[in-house]
Amino acid sequence: IKHQAVQGREIQHSQTNRSCQRRYNSHETGTDITLSAFQLSDTATHIGAGTADKEGNTGNEVLVGLNLTSASKVWIGAWWIGFIVAAVACFILAIPIFGYPASLPGSEKLQQEKISEAYNASKSVEKPTAFTKLKELPLALTSLLRNPTFVFLNLAGASEGMIIAGFAAFLPKQIENQFSISPVWSALLMGLITVPAGGGGTFLGGYLVKRFNLNCAGIIKLCLMVTVIATLFTSCFLLSCPNLNFAGVTTPYQGFHQMQQSQMAEMGIDLEFACNANCSCSRYMYDPICGADNVMYYNPCYAGCALELSLNDSKSYKDCGCITTKHPREYDATNTMCTSSCQYLPYFIALCFTLMLFTFLATMPALSATLRCVYDDQRSFALGIQWIKVRLLGTIPAPMIFGTLIDETCILWQETCDEEAGACLVYENSQMSRYMWILALTGKLCSVTFFFAAWWFYIPPKQVSHDEGCENAEDCNRTASPISTVESVIVMKSTS
Repeated sequence: IKHQAVQGREIQHSQTNRSCQRRYNSHETGTDITLSAFQLSDTATHIGAGTADKEGNTGNEVLVGLNLTSASKVWIGAWWIGFIVAAVACFILAIPIFGYPASLPGSEKLQQEKISEAYNASKSVEKPTAFTKLKELPLALTSLLRNPTFVFLNLAGASEGMIIAGFAAFLPKQIENQFSISPVWSALLMGLITVPAGGGGTFLGGYLVKRFNLNCAGIIKLCLMVTVIATLFTSCFLLSCPNLNFAGVTTPYQGFHQMQQSQMAEMGIDLEFACNANCSCSRYMYDPICGADNVMYYNPCYAGCALELSLNDSKSYKDCGCITTKHPREYDATNTMCTSSCQYLPYFIALCFTLMLFTFLATMPALSATLRCVYDDQRSFALGIQWIKVRLLGTIPAPMIFGTLIDETCILWQETCDEEAGACLVYENSQMSRYMWILALTGKLCSVTFFFAAWWFYIPPKQVSHDEGCENAEDCNRTASPISTVESVIVMKSTS
């Protein structure tokens, strides 16, 4: 589509056979540059137009403002701002942390009073080596890998990390495509779900451990129970909305009815119809519009539109040959997403919030159980080994696994100049929802299995002989401090 500086900005459909490379080096380069610059302002558009003119654009054609809003599918937000804010916040928080001493006051006394809950600690004849030398690392690693509770807690952390990393990368896309909302609203809803649920779940998990004074076995049981509950709420991904009517993709031109996945595959992608056959439309420019018939079109050219108008910081189109309406309207289409009649969004938000809450509720108890099932002088090394496993088995492969399966649900790929598939433009909603549920359910079932195995193979330290005569289990779990022991000895001698 070429824009001319005349009233109404009449769209003239180019019928030239220029190559794809020249098309991007000509006046349309300005448009692409502006899109890549996140549509900052009309100034950026004019800069792009000036660049194009220097490359040989002739005639009285000018590049007009894109007039894009955040509701457009081609809108790209400033995704990098969050990373800058997080980096600055971490740097500021790190400054007071440097002021902490090597050990807090009273920590030595607490270390003497508490009892070790390390796996099968009573079988060790002597205290394990601190493993402070580099040559002792293989022995330290062997010692940790022989601890089945530690190993299974690491695997549970890896499966939970895979779910969290996958949700962080693809849950906004799931919300955007399933419920036909803009990327801005999708990201906002993602934040409203994860921030309260993540922070609240993490705080609540630590509070429950402290409130009920749980030992290592009790903490693992708590992780197991909350993970089972979270597994039930993965059913939120079964709430699937039908695809929007997309001319030539999910519904044929001028025969608008929603088709099933098998029917889509049989029909194939056919964006051309009699109403746009002579327009020489290009599939390289994806600029979806919503027609007055509540049908999406690939771009104004494929809708057969002849006039473009500016309306409230967006674009509207008239005289669209492919759009038929029963009642006359001021315009035939706009460059926004069509509205969906699906009403599942509130239910999905509530169920997904609960899923996130119980997912993060197990994070702090799992970390506490990991620290308790190993000896005190092995904790730092144990945390390092755990995070290596979580990264290698969970968070690193998660985007690749989620992305590969979600790409299988794509029904319309963007074409590029190098004849390779670009980004996915339209997903099949029911299949995408099914894959997300399968991934979430599989990850949660793995977590349940690993937490159960960690609890099953955990051998608590046996009580020493001086605890055998205590009156109840609560007294047996207490360990007398050195001062109280000396005082008891003096009292016994004085009475005798």
